[in-house]
Amino acid sequence: FNILNDRTVNEKLTFKKFIIKDNRIESYFDREYKTNMIKSPDHYIFLSALVNLQKMIYLLMCNKLDFPSDLNDKERLKIWPISVDVKMNGLIRKKSNLMQDFEIDSLEKISPTKYHISGRSSSESTVLIKGTALVYLV
Repeated sequence: FNILNDRTVNEKLTFKKFIIKDNRIESYFDREYKTNMIKSPDHYIFLSALVNLQKMIYLLMCNKLDFPSDLNDKERLKIWPISVDVKMNGLIRKKSNLMQDFEIDSLEKISPTKYHISGRSSSESTVLIKGTALVYLV
């Protein structure tokens, strides 16, 4: 993806492990970054942090709802962000053993198949994300 035509930016995350405890999940991963942009430093893209956050919320909610948390299994949940606040205190240049976490601040059951959550995420204490989302059982 990129805002300019014919100038690609790719980032691949290779996940090592996820650790879930109570209302918190941590993901550990390596990353590869490739671009043909001029003066674009190798860094963890904030959009990758948002996609990883959605995966972490999925795994954490599967755990909380006693669903299997196999990412190769059938889809059990839909995560629909309502509000997202991203703050970047710099670029993350690290390539291996990165850590991004997410902690639920509030979890409310709205109906038998719908939850409202709010929480916060940090990637290497540099990319900070706060937000709310709806979680639907499918």
